[in-house]
Amino acid sequence: MENVIIDDLPLHRLNRSVLRQRIIAVPQEAVFLPDGSTVQNNLDVAEEATAEECKGVLESVGLWEFVEKRGGLNAGMNASSFSAGQRQLLSFGRALLRRSVRERKFGAAGQLGGILLLDEVSSSVDQQTERIMQETIRTEFKNYTVIAVSHRLDMIMDFDRVVVMDTGEIVEVGNPAMLAKEVGTRFGDLVRAGNK
Repeated sequence: MENVIIDDLPLHRLNRSVLRQRIIAVPQEAVFLPDGSTVQNNLDVAEEATAEECKGVLESVGLWEFVEKRGGLNAGMNASSFSAGQRQLLSFGRALLRRSVRERKFGAAGQLGGILLLDEVSSSVDQQTERIMQETIRTEFKNYTVIAVSHRLDMIMDFDRVVVMDTGEIVEVGNPAMLAKEVGTRFGDLVRAGNK
């Protein structure tokens, strides 16, 4: 078994608190506070952001108008009033907010980056929203290592490396753009099958 190395340090030598600060995860199924909790509380669970930061994040993920029509940041929310795609966007907004707060709190040290974990983050959004998410990841998380689980291959085409798995086993590793062009690669076969 190989060791996990982060910034040239083995994982077991990293301070867990520092490691937790450097990892931002966006699950496929967002978890929300109990019904009636405010939108701001659901967006900023750690209560570290300003209302302006929360509004800015909601604008950047395209949810501000929806939230504003339902009473704004301090209105009680019910997760079931959001579509599956809107819940994913709110969860993605949490990641953006966490990155922004970290940068504000730690200044230049906050810009060093970290690890962004994405689990099927775009599975319930349309292609236009997925493109916006991709661009946001490229710009807002440019100093981060991004690890994404995705069945939507467009989401990962500009990543540096793709790991193709089949029944829990790694079957191929390489640059997605190069593998997509090669005949006989598993990834290329998946891309071609998706384009039909």
